[in-house]
Amino acid sequence: MCSRGRVFMRKLVLKTALLTLGVLLVLAVAVFGVLSLCSPALMCDFTASLGLETVSGDYAYQEYQHSGNIAYLARSFELSAGRDDFNAEKRFDLLYGSEDFDEMCAARDGQTASADVQLGSYHDYLCGLGACVKYRLAQTQEEYNEALALAVSETDEAFPVANPLYMLSVEAASADDDAFCAALLSAFEDADFTQNGNYVNIVNILREVASE
Repeated sequence: MCSRGRVFMRKLVLKTALLTLGVLLVLAVAVFGVLSLCSPALMCDFTASLGLETVSGDYAYQEYQHSGNIAYLARSFELSAGRDDFNAEKRFDLLYGSEDFDEMCAARDGQTASADVQLGSYHDYLCGLGACVKYRLAQTQEEYNEALALAVSETDEAFPVANPLYMLSVEAASADDDAFCAALLSAFEDADFTQNGNYVNIVNILREVASE
């Protein structure tokens, strides 16, 4: 075979290979699209396994819209918090306002029951995460007050580990927000929390930041 014939054959093989790859790519995109529409729960798990937390959260939210399963709304909120706070706040407000919120949290706690009453609950964790999201997004005094009020109202008097007020205090202290830490201190003084080790430690940290 002459050199011109060999070049022609190589080009033909290359074009065929590229065409095959193109068809496979189109099929893959089509399958991905179908799964996205028909099985967002599956895509939620798949993207999470790839470390795509924000995308996984979006699929979890799609599954919630599709099935009404509030557990997926909670998951979508958890995955978006700290990554996409704007959408996280919207999802938290939906979650917090749901009549099934407390029941869902209790069911989750039942799956991870512990004899240690000092451990925080799933309800505490979600409310604390929600308060932190609202704090990070806050631009007005009213919005800062909303984050603080949420954390205080949802913190049990026993002041367990990882309660909402504790989580919000850690967030503000980590940001060296002396003004908000001072507001948090006032909230501690006005409330009647058990002054256990968790309480003492976080108050001391807030005092240090507020005095800077």
